[in-house]
Amino acid sequence: MAAILLVMQEEAARHLRRERVFRDRVDPLDRPDDELWRKYRFTRAGLLCLVDQLTPALSHPTARNSSLSVLQQLCVALNFYATGAVLLDSPSTVHGISRATASATINKVSRAICITLKSKVIKFPQSQADVERTQAAFQAIAGFPRMRIDGTQIGLHGARLGDDEHIFMNRKGRYSMNVQLVCTPDYRISNAVVKWPGSTHDSRILQNSKLARKYHVGQLKGILLGDSGYPSRQWLMTPLQNPQSQAEKAYNNAHIRTRVHIEQVNGQLKQKFRCLLGHGLQRKPRHAVKIILSCCILYNLSKDCGGPDMEHEEGEDEEGEDEEGEDRYEEVHAAAQDEIISPTHILSKYETNSSSFQRPVTDPTHFSQAH
Repeated sequence: MAAILLVMQEEAARHLRRERVFRDRVDPLDRPDDELWRKYRFTRAGLLCLVDQLTPALSHPTARNSSLSVLQQLCVALNFYATGAVLLDSPSTVHGISRATASATINKVSRAICITLKSKVIKFPQSQADVERTQAAFQAIAGFPRMRIDGTQIGLHGARLGDDEHIFMNRKGRYSMNVQLVCTPDYRISNAVVKWPGSTHDSRILQNSKLARKYHVGQLKGILLGDSGYPSRQWLMTPLQNPQSQAEKAYNNAHIRTRVHIEQVNGQLKQKFRCLLGHGLQRKPRHAVKIILSCCILYNLSKDCGGPDMEHEEGEDEEGEDEEGEDRYEEVHAAAQDEIISPTHILSKYETNSSSFQRPVTDPTHFSQAH
């Protein structure tokens, strides 16, 4: 009888609810400014601005179960974006929460950022004044007054890819997502397509994007510049293969010099949010898509907030400008103002000004051979 009672007591003890233990949580804003930037890639004012915009999507209706505040949720996600750390300095250890909570919080914040901020932050210039300002800024580089497009690979390291694993393997033999970006001259992302696996070609992503459909129906005017991985279209200019004449070489040099902006944006994005660097994200593709898009959105927002790494080397491009050179190329630049521009049209203008192509590479109004 005593043995039966002992067994029953042990069984009852196993079914008793274990008391939950909550770790001590620190206020992220208690950290020094330099540490805030290092861990979250935003200044104190930038964090508070993000909190104001995301509060409706992230706030809890009650404080039950010691729920995380909006600021804490945001900082957990930002710390992951900024470091990509999983074990040592991970969001869970920094903020005193379990790894499961950190993972769920990262997914929740990423979803909230995409839904709440994407349409407000990532967009083409809307007003006529913004369009003209963008065209003038790009035109000052090498005569192409339009935006730049390119794709970049974001790795998926150790992610669960399921039966579709093969479609995520890119040409370098690594699992990744292929992300299409378009940028403006001030290094902001104006269009982002984040849903295609790494094996997808850049041209297919563009062909199936809303951006291409808007150009086809005439909803968007002007042209894009892309590398040789894209097909040549009336609204998409690519480098010439095997250029022979001076005008063709000048066209390619101008194309390269202008298109480098999107390459720099790719580099800035990955350096700022280092979860995108190296082997990439250890997340399922459906979660990785939202994380990548969130990083693109936050990258644009950080331009307004400022910070230590927001300065890019524009000084070299600004040196050596002369009004005489700008006047000499007024006719060449005017050719790029048409709504639809063909390479042949621009080349004919370059040919008439071929005598001026031997200017120093420090002069931004002329075409550089340095690339």
